[in-house]
Amino acid sequence: MSTSPDPTRTSPGPLAGRGALVIGGGGGFGRAIAAALATDGATVTIMGRTEATLRAAAVTIAAAAPGALPVRVSVGDSALEQDVATAVRVADETPLAAVVTTVGGGTFRPVLALDAETLEHDFRRNVTTALHAIRHGGQALAAHGGGSIVCTSSSAGGHSFPFMPSYSVSKAALEALVRVAADELGHLAVRVNVVRPGIVATDGENPGLLLADPELAAATVAEKPLSRVGRTEDIAAAVRFLCGPESSWITGACLPVEGGAHLRRAPRLEKLARIVSGDEVVDAALAGRIP
Repeated sequence: MSTSPDPTRTSPGPLAGRGALVIGGGGGFGRAIAAALATDGATVTIMGRTEATLRAAAVTIAAAAPGALPVRVSVGDSALEQDVATAVRVADETPLAAVVTTVGGGTFRPVLALDAETLEHDFRRNVTTALHAIRHGGQALAAHGGGSIVCTSSSAGGHSFPFMPSYSVSKAALEALVRVAADELGHLAVRVNVVRPGIVATDGENPGLLLADPELAAATVAEKPLSRVGRTEDIAAAVRFLCGPESSWITGACLPVEGGAHLRRAPRLEKLARIVSGDEVVDAALAGRIP
């Protein structure tokens, strides 16, 4: 499934005349997803916290989807409900067909070192942001007779990721939220699904702690049946499918896009926990002591 424009297409794309909102549209996932939806004819709005980043992303998206309609931007914090509501209103100037949220993140810290404040912080990043998108996006989509909401989880949502408990727990909660929302909103023809990416190279200049460590990266890739790191285009293709008419009878689903990582063990992230939290904290936790 390619996310590249089809030069042979002579008819409007499946999302022509409809809007799409990509929350976190300035990041690697967001840019690729926005380009894919723009290629399908959507008028795309990208939301993020920094206007300069969004403007640069809009240029990148336009280059990746030649002939697409201009990209709109909405500056705001996805953790703030009013900012998400504003982004939905901006995107809904062209009747919305799709809302995608790509934001999230987690903390490298052992269970015995995990305090309630950190757990709640990661919940806000991964679950609260999705809730805002589902509530306000769902309302807009229902008003137009239905549409698609796609959230972004992680392999951590279905595995034990040692030394990253708050991330694992919050992504699992996100997937549960998607299932309930899909069940409740189905009669309105609003579909809610989630993709579960594995390790993906999202930014060549900032590969992230795991991919920046050659030894850990190699060990992680070795546990994938399809032995490579993911690309943002892999995730965009899955989201594009879930936003389009081909998936019109799919809701409440979790689509793993991770090279088969769910068939093997998750990476052991002790090394990264030591980098982030310090040896003293990790050693205490491994010895059964609260640091």
